[in-house]
Amino acid sequence: MPKLKRYSTTTTLESGPLAETPIGDHLVLLDQPTGAGGTNKGPTPVDAFLATIGSCLGTVARIVAHQKRITLHKMEFKVSGEVDIDVLLGRTEECPAGFQSLQVEAFMESPDLTEEQKLIFLEEVDRRCPVSQTVLNGTPVSITLAQDLATA
Repeated sequence: MPKLKRYSTTTTLESGPLAETPIGDHLVLLDQPTGAGGTNKGPTPVDAFLATIGSCLGTVARIVAHQKRITLHKMEFKVSGEVDIDVLLGRTEECPAGFQSLQVEAFMESPDLTEEQKLIFLEEVDRRCPVSQTVLNGTPVSITLAQDLATA
């Protein structure tokens, strides 16, 4: 039987695109550049989404390395993809609003792993990463209308 842990956040936008999300002891700010009507106080949600994938892969890699007693030094995850801006701006409905594809380039320094072993290691990391698996599996998202989240 799965051991599920529920995660939940509440994001508030008072005016403009500046989104504030308190998470534990942190306040996450996502925004748009000033040229797009924002205040540039944080990355865009799209950029943060890509960073979340890389960060989660890196965190899971550290967990797997610790469990398998693998020495891992520096790691980098370059995550990129393409979004149709015309869909985002409401100019067309020809394709989905999301990323058409995502690419992850992983770099890691480890004296314990050959190149082939690094690929096997990364496959396990990807399999165990909740963020990349959410994207891969197309987890359903349901949106409902709440009267007031402050009292919910």
